[in-house]
Amino acid sequence: MHVLVAVLNWGLGHATRSIPVINQLLQRQVNVTVGSDGAALHLLKQEFPHLRFVELPAYKVTYPAHGSLMFNMIVQLPHLRKIIQQEQTQVQHLINQLQITHIISDNRYGCYGASIPSVIITHQLRLLFSGVWNIAAAVMNASLRMALNKFTNVWVPDFAPTGITQPFTGNVKTPHRFIGMLSRFSPVTSNPLNDTLILGLVSGPENQRTLFEQNLLAQLTRLNQPAVIVRGLTHTEEVRVQNGVELINHLPSQDLEELVINASVVIARSGYSTIMDLYCLGKRNVILVPTPGQTEQEYLARFLKEKKIAVVQNQEQMNIEEALQMLPACTGFSANKKKNLLKEALDEFLI
Repeated sequence: MHVLVAVLNWGLGHATRSIPVINQLLQRQVNVTVGSDGAALHLLKQEFPHLRFVELPAYKVTYPAHGSLMFNMIVQLPHLRKIIQQEQTQVQHLINQLQITHIISDNRYGCYGASIPSVIITHQLRLLFSGVWNIAAAVMNASLRMALNKFTNVWVPDFAPTGITQPFTGNVKTPHRFIGMLSRFSPVTSNPLNDTLILGLVSGPENQRTLFEQNLLAQLTRLNQPAVIVRGLTHTEEVRVQNGVELINHLPSQDLEELVINASVVIARSGYSTIMDLYCLGKRNVILVPTPGQTEQEYLARFLKEKKIAVVQNQEQMNIEEALQMLPACTGFSANKKKNLLKEALDEFLI
């Protein structure tokens, strides 16, 4: 048995949530090859230095610093379709060359085999639109259904149809299975060791990654209390101090987990992979700043704000000092200890 795990390089979330999947495959002593590109590929090489890796075509999607994100994404669709076709051609070659028997794809729509079991991990069975872009919903979601139907199975990283992903999965005809939230971290019950440390987690595509980091650094500098920013840059593990704030380009999973556990406050994007990590660790004090114009992150942030789980601020009006004062009114994330749905799904998939 030889499994190809194909991971999207779009921020680091897809790579980090693939770690528990790869770990479970290795526990079964399955032959694993990992395919990705860019920062995601680099991170996974650090986590699994002894595995075989292949570089897949880069999607190279960028977020605009200003203007409509949705318009920007529509403009990039022809490029994305071309890359997906290239990726499918390469995957067919890998199936023959490496004798791949199964494929697990995290949001890479060209990574499937017509003659072998292929599963895609995604919570986006329906794309969310807002404002004038609602008119594009029918066409875009029809294309998404066609792409998902090329896979043998669709796995959703959530616990139930009524979970946080419900707007993306509810009343969708595409058959799918819930496999539980995926996190590279392990559930903990300990309290933070540093009751003053503020941790900023920066991630996501450019240019918004840099804009978020710059805003975060400026505000943490003014607070004049212990602060660390993990920049989400995997090419080097450089560490430096700027204006009293420690800047760390990247940390291995175990070191990052320890830092998140020990921090009193975590400031991060409201990406779904980040939210799964926060649920897993049961973090109490969290400030979320969705990527401007990214409908999914804005929805997730709004959901958590309405549930009074985390403080949510827009990037343009971000005020950390004010957000810190609002944290006592939030409950924080609760660690979920439900049964291992991923294990059950893999048991059936790998038959």
